[in-house]
Formats: sequence, structure tokens, C-alpha cells
Amino acid sequence: MQAGRTGVPLHWAPDMKPTLLTGLNGTLAPVLAAEIRARGGDVLGWDRSAVSPDDEAAARDFIRRSEISALVHCGMGSPHWAQCMAECCASRGIPFLFTSSVSVFGPHQVGPFGVETEPEPTDDYGRYKLECERRVLAAHPRAVVVRLGWQMALGTDGNQMVAHLSRQHSEQGFISASINWFQACSFLEDTARVLADLLDGARPGLYHLDGNPGWSFHEIVEALNSKLGFPWRLRATEDVRLNNLMRDPRLRSSSIAARLGC
Repeated sequence: MQAGRTGVPLHWAPDMKPTLLTGLNGTLAPVLAAEIRARGGDVLGWDRSAVSPDDEAAARDFIRRSEISALVHCGMGSPHWAQCMAECCASRGIPFLFTSSVSVFGPHQVGPFGVETEPEPTDDYGRYKLECERRVLAAHPRAVVVRLGWQMALGTDGNQMVAHLSRQHSEQGFISASINWFQACSFLEDTARVLADLLDGARPGLYHLDGNPGWSFHEIVEALNSKLGFPWRLRATEDVRLNNLMRDPRLRSSSIAARLGC
């Protein structure tokens, strides 16, 4: 786990202003909100029904009126919305953290990737995330951008790896997992802890957060099946050849092996 700038995990003061989060109806933001609250902080969610991301004046006014301590953008939305929030935070001296994705790297690129590796996205989602990154970093000189891998949880709810695998097994009666696929990934709780620590005065710029120590996808699914006691039927394949592992020595994110008891 990445420690705060004091060398220990950050704990919020009781009178600290709230952290504004986008994406609270998603998968990661609710876990991050729980982590912030567990440290004594307060969380404010962005209600799109009340403040439309497409209304720039309303969005800027909402940030100004909310008197927040930081803004973490986990939700989906246009690159312009990300840029608008970053600009508004920069003008008010408010920390801004944007969660990006390993998908900025194309499948033809071979990891492990460092932050110096130039992304070459080949799909719309990867291009979208990269455009958001560039706009945020240009708009806020002290913004933090964190690229994340596939998120995991020890349950079948939400938009995360185990839920995806469970659906695949339900539909097919088995799970195909390639021994040649090395997927960047981390558990949601570990991701939330690292992001919360990064809010404690992290140096601005780009970070990679990946808890996979080098396991193949087949090894990951096998370990999950053993840990959770699911009756999954697993088929080892060689068809998917992908290595999008990420490395960043500045972040001591927990290895997935720790939660899987390996």
C-alpha cells in the first residue's frame, strides 16, 4: 500500500471538507467512499440528475458551492467534463484525481508497461480514456492520473472480474482462461486504499496501479475458484496472447496473491 506523504496512511481530520466523487453508482467509487469514511472523512457524490455534466456553468458552480477538499473522477463522462472539473479545481487550488485504465495500451503492445511507455490505444474506450488523461493533465498542473487494471472482488456483484467470470460460467458451463494472458488487475479494496493515500499530497502526474505479480489469467481464475469454493469448470487455453501488466515502483499496491492466500 502506498503511504501518504507523512509515511503513514492518511486519516482525515473531523472538520475536513468533503471529497467529491463521481461514479458513486458504479463499482469503484462506492468502495473508495467507504475507505474515505473509514478514515474519518466525508464524501459528497455528484448527482447527475441535479447537476448535468453537460452544463458547464452549473458544473463549475456546483464545485464552487460545495467547498470540497478534493475531487476524484471515477465516473464515465465526456473528456470535456473531465477537463472542466480539472480546470475548476486548478483555479481553486483543489486536488484532482482521475482514474484511467490500462486500456490506453493497445493489444499489440507488450507489457509490463511503465509510465514512460507511450500508449497506442486501438479501441474507442482506450482512446477515450487517453483523451481524458491528456485534457486533465493539461488543465490541472497538480492533477494525479491513475491507470487501473481490471478490478476484482470476492463476490459476484458489480462490474468486476469475478462477476464477469460467474456470468461466463453460467452461460457456457465452463470458463476458458488462457495461459498466455497476463492481465493487469487489483482488488477493489486495495485500489481504494491506494487512491485514498494518493489524495494525501501525492506528487502530480501519472501513476500505474497493478496488483498482479505476474500470474497468467488461468492462474488467477484457478486461484479465485479455490479461494471462493465455486464449482467452476476451468479450461486452459492458449488462444489469447496479451500482456498488459503495469509497473510503478512508487506505488506499493497489495498483490492479489495476498487476498487469494497464495
